[in-house]
Amino acid sequence: MKKVAAIVGLLVLAAMMNPVSALGSKTGGNYWHPYPWNVIPGDIVIGHGQKSDLVIPGYWTHTGIIAYYDSYYGEWVVIEAWESGIRMVLLSDFLSRYDTVAVLRVATSDYVRQNAVYFAYYQLGKPYDWGWWTKQVYGDSYYCSELVWAAYIAAGGPDIDANPGWSWTYANGVAPQEVYDDGDTYVIYYHSV
Repeated sequence: MKKVAAIVGLLVLAAMMNPVSALGSKTGGNYWHPYPWNVIPGDIVIGHGQKSDLVIPGYWTHTGIIAYYDSYYGEWVVIEAWESGIRMVLLSDFLSRYDTVAVLRVATSDYVRQNAVYFAYYQLGKPYDWGWWTKQVYGDSYYCSELVWAAYIAAGGPDIDANPGWSWTYANGVAPQEVYDDGDTYVIYYHSV
């Protein structure tokens, strides 16, 4: 009986980890990320690939906002601004593209977090904004970090741009690195391979 309980315990632990493989990703990596189950709607997932993007300043190169838990797929769904436009992807898909990932929580209320998700949801289908050197809250297009920043501004939350004015590094935009560095966000999950 104790042996069965130990095996069941190990299976539950393995299911909780739910590693995500990056085999075949654009980085060509062969690595695993444990699945971050402690997320909530409104958390920001952020990634860095082995092949850094020379255009995006800072270590972090992509962000998305965690929208909801999909019981059909058994995992979280992320809203992200991608080259093809604003879309929803499974969290495991997001994680599999990057060698280093983190999940940030915004220091605000659940009410503001949920309204930030609603804002991002209503931007689905809009095109990608290639002008990363500026930012706007209510626009016709968004780049990744602009979308999560705008979602929190529109929801009445904090400004999650660490350098909200003009700077030589970030111009008037908001880069993923600035979202990571902002004092209103804090890391709840971090994994690097």
